[in-house]
Amino acid sequence: MEQPTPSLLSWMLRKLIRGIDACLRRGIGIVEFERGEDALLRIGVARAERAVRLRDGTQLQPGDPLLELHLWNEHLPMLPSGGPSLRWAASTRRQITHSLRRLAVHLQRVPDLWEAKALRIQPAFAGRNLARNLNWIAAKHGFESIEDLHKPVLTAGARRWFDSLWLWLLTWAFNPHSLRGRRFRRTRREFWISRARFIALYGEPREVAREQVRAHLQSIGAQPRAG
Repeated sequence: MEQPTPSLLSWMLRKLIRGIDACLRRGIGIVEFERGEDALLRIGVARAERAVRLRDGTQLQPGDPLLELHLWNEHLPMLPSGGPSLRWAASTRRQITHSLRRLAVHLQRVPDLWEAKALRIQPAFAGRNLARNLNWIAAKHGFESIEDLHKPVLTAGARRWFDSLWLWLLTWAFNPHSLRGRRFRRTRREFWISRARFIALYGEPREVAREQVRAHLQSIGAQPRAG
């Protein structure tokens, strides 16, 4: 029996990793809210695991609904073989901003998401330089960094190793050039933004006005109508 060539084997492994990733997404309820090759985000409804207070005064208690943001791996701009370039960085930033604006509209128009008090993204990084860059990028888009100090050390260490392995495999499958010069071990950091601040930054003027009316109706006990 003829043995598969290295290139064919790599293709089969990448396809397997992508298939597992799709199954995991479906299992935990991560969905697409928009279509198109430039769509960069997927979303999932979650619950706060602990009390969180954001800079604008928004407070979440354990069990409060929130919206998790996930990068759409298949649509991430491919890192050039020579490393990041200004053109690549500018294109990526435009794509992120466009996806956030479309998410703001979606967040306003879907009643099932009205109760989400905040949005959270938990990207992974390797090394202090990447951590600083990640903080700068998140701040530029209105998110604030919050570290989870409540995880047991042993649990966090084991989880971090398996998380690093899976992230390495995903990167190899979707964007292998970005593995160059990167460490294996990754650290996740939480970035949050309140619903109100997110809508104010990325919502259309009409949608921002609708959000203000919705918040007022909820504050007096009325239920906003869909539409």
